[in-house]
Amino acid sequence: MHRVLLAGLVVFASVGGARAGAEQYFSETSKDFGTTPRGPILIHYFTVKNTSQQTLNLGPARVSCGCVTPTVMKSQLAPGETTAVVAHMDSRRIPQANVLKTVIVYVPVQNSGTGIFEEVQLRVSAIARDDLVMSPETFAFGTVRKGQGGKSTTKITFYSDPNWKISDVMSTGVYVKAEAKPVAHQGSEAVYEITATLDPKCPVGNWTADIWLKSTAPGIERLRIPVTVNVVAPIVANPEAVKFGDVKVGETADQKVILQGNQAFKILKIKGAKDDLEVKAVGEGSRPVHILKLALKASESGDVTESIEVETDHPDQPTVVIPVTAKAAK
Repeated sequence: MHRVLLAGLVVFASVGGARAGAEQYFSETSKDFGTTPRGPILIHYFTVKNTSQQTLNLGPARVSCGCVTPTVMKSQLAPGETTAVVAHMDSRRIPQANVLKTVIVYVPVQNSGTGIFEEVQLRVSAIARDDLVMSPETFAFGTVRKGQGGKSTTKITFYSDPNWKISDVMSTGVYVKAEAKPVAHQGSEAVYEITATLDPKCPVGNWTADIWLKSTAPGIERLRIPVTVNVVAPIVANPEAVKFGDVKVGETADQKVILQGNQAFKILKIKGAKDDLEVKAVGEGSRPVHILKLALKASESGDVTESIEVETDHPDQPTVVIPVTAKAAK
C-alpha cells in the first residue's frame, strides 16, 4: 500500500464538527483541486480509519462521472486499521473547459456490528483550462537520500493574457518551499518558471504536498501543483526485513542482506545474533556497500521473531535495525 504520510509535509485543514454515521471514519469528504491545465491526472487519498470496535467493510466505489476513477485500497478493516479511497481525476476527460466540475464518489460502508450498509459521498472538483499549459505537470523529486534535499522546476504558460502575473506562492508542506519568476511576456502569452526546493531535513518517508499559486487572472486565482518525493535513509537495507518463511527444525536456512550507504561507512558491531541465528559481515573496513550473511537453524517449532541491530560509524545513521521472521516446523 502506498504510504500517504502527509503529517510533516502537508498541513491538514481542521475539520469542524463531528460527522454522523459512516462519514465519521473518513478524515475528509471533499477535495478541491482548484484550477488545472487540461492534461494532468489529479490524485487524492481520502483516509479511512476504523475507529469502531467491529470490523469495517468497504464495498466497490462508484462515481457520477467517468473522469474520476476510484480505488478502495483495502476492503476490510479491523478495529484501529487505516486505509484510503484514492480518487484519480483525469483532467483531459472533464467535459467543459473553464467550468467547475464536481464529481461524487460513492463508497459503501458496513460496520459488521450493525450489518447495515451506508453510502458515503466523497466530492472531488476541479476547473480544467485549455489556455493554460504546465510542463512538467508535477514536482516529482523521485527518490532522494535523507539529508540530500533537491530542486524541481516547472514552467507555466498562460495564453490569454500577456500581463498575467503570479502574485504569491504558498506551500502546504513545511519541508518544501517554492518561488516563481517571470520568464517571458510576448504576444498573448505569459510564461513563469516555478522552482520547488526540498529541505534536506525532510524525514524518511513517501511524501506528498501541494504548491499553490495566486494568480491575477479571473477564474484561475489559485493554481495547484502537486509535489511527490520518496526520502530514503542514508543507509538502505535490502531487504528491509528478512523473511525466511517455512524452515524445518534442525536444518539451516541462509539469507543475505545488502547495506548500501550514501557514503563509505564501517560496521562497528552486530547485535541480536543468538544461538539459532548467526550473522556475519562479509569483509571489513570502510565501504559504501556491505553484505551480511544470516544463517538460521531453528531448534524447536514455532514462530521466530528476531531483530538484528547493526552499529555503524555513519554520522547520519549510526544504527540499522533489520527484523527477522520465520516459521519453524518439524
